[in-house]
Amino acid sequence: MYYKVSPIIFFIWILLIVQCISFPHLASKRNLDPEQASLYPFIPPGPNDIRGPCPGLNTAANHGYINRSGITNFDELVKMQQVLYNAGLDLAIVLATVGVALDGDIITGKVSIGKQSSEVPGILTTPAGLNSHNRFESDTSLTRNDIFLANGDDFSFNGTLFEMMYNESLNNGGLFNAKTLSKYRYNRYQQSKAENGQFAFLPQSVLLYGAASFLYELFPNGTDMLPTLNVISSFFGAQRTDCGEWIGIPERIPPNWVKRKTPYSLVDVNIQILKLFIANPVLFGGNTGKPNSFIIDPQQLEINNQTVSGVACFIYQAILSVTPSEVGPAVTIPASILSFIIDKLDPIFGTQFGCPSTKFRLP
Repeated sequence: MYYKVSPIIFFIWILLIVQCISFPHLASKRNLDPEQASLYPFIPPGPNDIRGPCPGLNTAANHGYINRSGITNFDELVKMQQVLYNAGLDLAIVLATVGVALDGDIITGKVSIGKQSSEVPGILTTPAGLNSHNRFESDTSLTRNDIFLANGDDFSFNGTLFEMMYNESLNNGGLFNAKTLSKYRYNRYQQSKAENGQFAFLPQSVLLYGAASFLYELFPNGTDMLPTLNVISSFFGAQRTDCGEWIGIPERIPPNWVKRKTPYSLVDVNIQILKLFIANPVLFGGNTGKPNSFIIDPQQLEINNQTVSGVACFIYQAILSVTPSEVGPAVTIPASILSFIIDKLDPIFGTQFGCPSTKFRLP
């Protein structure tokens, strides 16, 4: 015995199957990770919540992986990076250390993921937060303005820059992969140097290459690891209007998303930094008040340092070197911050890469 199915019903049935294959979000509204969906729901930031220049941190705050207020701390940052993105413990410690040491309070471990806040006490003055310039944040951001070109706004989403990055991805099958990000980072560097008289791309800016690798190493869905527009636009809070313009909305985890299967370690990110940098190398330095008045910084990522260990030591030296000149005028502040950084990072950079802080002669 069998039932005869009308051609119309059969056509609709086939159409639904095709839609569910082509557009998985139509097949299920349930996140693939039940724990993530129940424990970390998306809630748009309130009027007093702080958000900043880092899409990954903004996303984490919007889902409650870190405090939704935007005031987080060292331990929370380390845990979040592992639980949400499956960053390796060593990478998580490095990023949390840099953020707290250069833009937060080393006593309480607190840091604002955006603007300055009285909730972060500081040693002598209130720390500036991650919006501060040439510490954690730097010129040539993927989707944020250079600070001197936007009246101090280096944290708001810039739809024009996102479109530039998207257009570059079209040269690589619409993927925000290493080839896309290397070329786009180079283009942003040249753009900033030509437009920003106060352009600065200092040695610590090498961390921007590591952050760029997150788009194709941490943001893709762990089921396929493809850095598609749907995934990247969700984490960046980029929404295209009917007029074709990109506007900023609260960042969120994409539907049906799961984190990568294996931890993204500090070794892994150093490999990607080299890959992105070598494909389109640039010089560290800055302009002297006028566009294209570029002078070279004495510290460069030379060919003999273009190894995994070499780039690791270059990063560590850059982190240590920026502290005295950038953090504050009082001598006691840099000394205590240096001690904090060394205590946290020497075991990592020394053990894994053979570059403890004692190898460096700091200014």
